[in-house]
Amino acid sequence: MKSEEIAKMNAALDTDDALTLMRVDPKFDVTEWPRQVELFLTRTQNPLHRAILKNYFRHLLLEVSGYWDQIIVPELTIDEPMYRVGDRREMEVLSGKAAVEGFYRRAFETRQNVMGARTMNMGVEDYGVTTEAVWTHVVPGVCLKEHVIDADPHAHYLMTHHLFQIFSYTRGTKPKLISERIYDDPESYSYVKLAPADVVTPEMAREQLAPFLARATLD
Repeated sequence: MKSEEIAKMNAALDTDDALTLMRVDPKFDVTEWPRQVELFLTRTQNPLHRAILKNYFRHLLLEVSGYWDQIIVPELTIDEPMYRVGDRREMEVLSGKAAVEGFYRRAFETRQNVMGARTMNMGVEDYGVTTEAVWTHVVPGVCLKEHVIDADPHAHYLMTHHLFQIFSYTRGTKPKLISERIYDDPESYSYVKLAPADVVTPEMAREQLAPFLARATLD
């Protein structure tokens, strides 16, 4: 059974589970994810949880906008963050400011920082934020050499997969990110070659996310 048929069948179920309903717009919109987070934030009343979400929101907007050097900073992140990043059955373990900052810098320099959730479940507790998402990256074909597709190096692709993320935070009025633990579903990857008119470039993403970033303060 095709995924579209499964989604249509599941739409009749009495559930709020985003990955059961799979209400995914076929066209990638880099503002979809921040709009979902802002809506979730308006529904969150616990002061600690709101402070955690504000940190999370600003962090991800900086990342997707390409401001990689403004993420691992004292107001957002502890001095020695710890990351575990799953990627197609491999796990990259990063420890410390230099290693984690290098992770973000590589994404920016290879123009792979344009990404976002197409639909997701989100939760916030005292430990931090958990998300399960249908996650999409806009990837230059030249960066897909190690993937099991015959990619056109001159084109761009929507690479979509299911992703589970845990962002852990310190407590207090100004929580700081401690770690990210990111686990992907290696059987869920799909690739769609984009027409040039449908490519969201890093420059376009930065411009479209600018209003969200302006609102994403820690206050």
